[in-house]
Amino acid sequence: MFRFPIWAIKQVIEHAEAEYYSPEAIRRELSQRQYMLENKEITPEEYRVHEQRLFERLMAGQERGIEK
Repeated sequence: MFRFPIWAIKQVIEHAEAEYYSPEAIRRELSQRQYMLENKEITPEEYRVHEQRLFERLMAGQERGIEK
């Protein structure tokens, strides 16, 4: 009785993780941060922090086998 809902929840989680760790999503976010830096919405230090987090997220995605 509860198998389908659990299966569906797992599918949603897997899809969300694949999107979060996808290189394309990470590139979009990095591009947004670059725009913010150029428009002085964030400092260079804030940009570097975001850049490092995005790099770590990219590496974690690769470890999980997410490469699309």
